[in-house]
Amino acid sequence: MLAITKKKIRRVSFFGDADAKRTDQHYIDAFDTAKLLAENGYIIVNGGGPGVMLASTLGAKAGGGKVEVVIINEKINMGKNYEGTSDKNEGSVDRIYTTETIQDRTEKIVELADAHIVFKGGTGTMAELALVWEKAKFEYGKHEPLIFFGDCWKKTIEVLVENLDFDRIERKVYAFANSPEEVLKIIKKKKSLKKKENIGMVGKFKELVDSF
Repeated sequence: MLAITKKKIRRVSFFGDADAKRTDQHYIDAFDTAKLLAENGYIIVNGGGPGVMLASTLGAKAGGGKVEVVIINEKINMGKNYEGTSDKNEGSVDRIYTTETIQDRTEKIVELADAHIVFKGGTGTMAELALVWEKAKFEYGKHEPLIFFGDCWKKTIEVLVENLDFDRIERKVYAFANSPEEVLKIIKKKKSLKKKENIGMVGKFKELVDSF
């Protein structure tokens, strides 16, 4: 449940699967979400690579928006398992920032963006969202919204929160979305959307407790 934040949102980062293909649903979702956000004046930020990163760049450009990417110095050998940068991505953006390590790249993306959307991904995506989540806790009240896109994340995060030692604030800095329209509404309202469902007396009591 994303508690309301005073953070002014101008830039939105996209994290997710670097191996996503154009026919994959999470690629399509990233493209459509970036397009809608760009049409509403938001600047898109990503890591300059393929997959979800490329989808967000192309989507933003289709929506007439701006894109800023953060890449690792191409002279540095990151090994064969690093996804690298995408020429198509780099060639489409408005500004490129260069860093020296994967950690620096992630930190720069988080520094630039005011809200973050996480699509289906792997270990790299998990590492990125961990940094965003921790930062949101430290800045609670002016935290940067963390939005998990898709049912895969809802199930995963619910299990994590249920089984690990997440405190009250750590449970109040993220939201779930299943469509670009939901993402836009969350970013504009800067809090979770109210779902119309029967949660019972226990659920209502929990919501009341969480509101303090």
